[in-house]
Amino acid sequence: MTRTRRPSLGSVATRYIPAVAVLLVVVVVALLVGGGDDAARVRPAKGPTALPLTFDEARARGVDVAWGPHCDTSTGKVAVPLWYAPPCVDPSTGDGSGADKADSTSPGVTRNEIVVAVYQQQPDLLEQTFLERSGSDESLDSELRTNQQYVDFFEANYETYGRHVRLVPVRGSGPPDDDVSAKADAIQVATEIGAFASFGGPSQTTAYADELAARGVLCVGDCTTAAPESFLRSRSPYVWPTLASPEQAAEHWSEFVGKELSGRKAKYAGDRALAKQTRRFGVVRYDDEPGTFDRSFARFADLLRTQHVRIATEVPYQLDLADAQEGARATIAALREAHVTSVIIAGDPVFPVFLTKEATAQGYFPEWVVMGYAYTDTAVFGREYDQRQWAHAFGVSLLPTRQADDIDELAQIVVWQTGLPPEASTFRILVQAQLLFFTGVHLAGPDLTPETFRAGLFRFPATRPTSSPFLHLSWGRHRIWPGVDLTGGDDATVIFWDPDARGPDEVGNAGRGLWHYALEGRRYLPGHWPNGDVGLFDDATAATILEELPPAARPPDYPSPASTSSQP
Repeated sequence: MTRTRRPSLGSVATRYIPAVAVLLVVVVVALLVGGGDDAARVRPAKGPTALPLTFDEARARGVDVAWGPHCDTSTGKVAVPLWYAPPCVDPSTGDGSGADKADSTSPGVTRNEIVVAVYQQQPDLLEQTFLERSGSDESLDSELRTNQQYVDFFEANYETYGRHVRLVPVRGSGPPDDDVSAKADAIQVATEIGAFASFGGPSQTTAYADELAARGVLCVGDCTTAAPESFLRSRSPYVWPTLASPEQAAEHWSEFVGKELSGRKAKYAGDRALAKQTRRFGVVRYDDEPGTFDRSFARFADLLRTQHVRIATEVPYQLDLADAQEGARATIAALREAHVTSVIIAGDPVFPVFLTKEATAQGYFPEWVVMGYAYTDTAVFGREYDQRQWAHAFGVSLLPTRQADDIDELAQIVVWQTGLPPEASTFRILVQAQLLFFTGVHLAGPDLTPETFRAGLFRFPATRPTSSPFLHLSWGRHRIWPGVDLTGGDDATVIFWDPDARGPDEVGNAGRGLWHYALEGRRYLPGHWPNGDVGLFDDATAATILEELPPAARPPDYPSPASTSSQP
C-alpha cells in the first residue's frame, strides 16, 4: 500500500508555532530521532581552559572587578530586562586573543568574528498547506532579519570578547527526514561556510547533527526534535537542544499521574458513568512498524510503576493519513474494551483529530490526559480536535505560561534595544537557539571552543527560583536531574482545556478554545510535585494569556538604549 507522506510535524511546530520550546517527550518525539543509541563520530574534546570570573566567584574570592556598564551590581546579572540574564563576567578577561592560539583555535572562530549558520528548513506541500491555514507562514527572509535583531541585542549586552557574530543562511537541500541531503548540508556548513555553530537543522533525522559533531561544529536549538539523553551524551559537547529530554519529561508525567490522578475517581470524564469510576489508564502512543520505540515506552511505564500506577492497556499506532480514521476506530474500540476511563496521549498533534472524532462517534467520553509534548499542548492544534471530547482534556506542559506580546520579554528585549518589535511572529521560536548560544559564549570566555562553550553553560546558576511565566534553566550537575543535564528546561506546569475561552492562538489567530494554566501557571521541579490538588478545572485561579507579569517576575527598569539614542 502506498503510504501518504505526513506533514513534518517537528518542523511545522518548531518553526511556525511560537512557543518556548524548550520544548518538546517519551515516544512520540523520540520517533524523530531514532537511532539515538548508536555511537557517533564525534571529534574528541579538548581539556579544560581558564574561564572568566563571574560576579559571585569574584565576590567569594575577594577580587575587585571593574564590571562595566552592562552589569547590574545589585543583582550580579547582566543589566537587561530579561529573566534569563546570565551572571556578569569580568570584562577584562580578554578581547578574543585566545582565538589566535594554535592549540585553542576552533573552526569558525577568529579574533574578530564567530561564524554561525542559520538552517532554513523548506516546508513540503502538506506543511505549506498547514502554514497557510494557520496564518503563520513567515517568509524565510523575515525570519533571518529577526534572527539578526536578536544577534544585535545580545552582542550589545552580553560579552562576546570583541567578536561579532556573522549569520550565514543555509537553505535545506531536501526534506526534513532525508539523511543524504541533511549530511550534505552539514558538510557545507562545516567546510564551505566554516561555521562554529548552526542554529537549527532538519528536524526528522540525526544525520545533520551527527555530521556536524564529527566535524567539531555545534548544533544549537532544534537540530533534531527531542533528542534522548543517550544521543546527547554520545555527541557532547556539540548538540544543544532547546527542549527537555524524553527521560526528563517522563519524570514529570509519571509524578503528575501518580500523585494527582491515580487512585481517584475519573471526575473530569465526559461520561457520568465513567466519572464515578476509579481511574483506569490507557496509553495511546506512536510507534513504527519495527517497534523502535518500545524501549522508550518501557521507561515511562517503569516510572509509572514507581508511582504505583497500572496501565490497563497500551495502544501503539502509526500515523498514516490514508488510514488514520480506521486506525482511530480500532484504537477507541481497544480503549473501550479495556474499560479505560483516562486516556494518556503520548503521540503527535495530528492523530487526536481523528481519535477525538471517532470517540464521539462511538459515544465514548473519557478523560484525555495530555503529556504536553510535540505541541499537543497548543491552541493551534487543540482547536482542531472534537471539542466535546477536548473539553475533558488536561495534563502537563513543559512550556511557560503564555504572555501577551506587549509584556513578553522575548519580544520586549528587542523593543527595549531598538524601539521596534521583532519582525517575524515566530520570534519566540527563533530566539531560543540564540538565548542558549549567547549565554554559553558569554560564560565561556575569550578562548571559545565547544568545550569552553559547554563549561560556560554548566556555570549558569541553577539556584534561581521557579516562576510561572518562565522556564527554570540549568545545565550540568546541579542535583535537579541524575547525572549531567545537557538540556535547559527543568520544570513543568498543569494545563486544562476550555473550549469556550476566546483569544488568539500561538500564531495570533483569534478564535475559541484555549489552554488554561492551573494556579496561574505554577511550575514544579522534578521530585516536587504536590500530592493532591493542583488547580485542575478551577477557572478562578487559572490563566490563559498573562496580561501582566507577577511582581516577582518583573524585570528591573533599565534605561532603554533605543530611548537614549533618540534623544538629541
